[in-house]
Amino acid sequence: MAHSAKKAAAAAMRPVQRTSVSDEIITQITDLIERNVLKPGDRLPPERELCKRFQVGRSSLREALRSLSMMGLLD
Repeated sequence: MAHSAKKAAAAAMRPVQRTSVSDEIITQITDLIERNVLKPGDRLPPERELCKRFQVGRSSLREALRSLSMMGLLD
């Protein structure tokens, strides 16, 4: 690879975005809402069940639910 091509490739590379566990939960629940899998008024499963489904701890789940509530997506 020529020197200029290496420079161009290096310039085009950006740091990888790392997402937190709670951000991943937010993304998944938001996707369910956008696809109408979850509709207004639907109840989420109990906290323990959500933790099992997402395979996460309660603190991560609670953080995600708190954020979704602040965004106006959950009551």
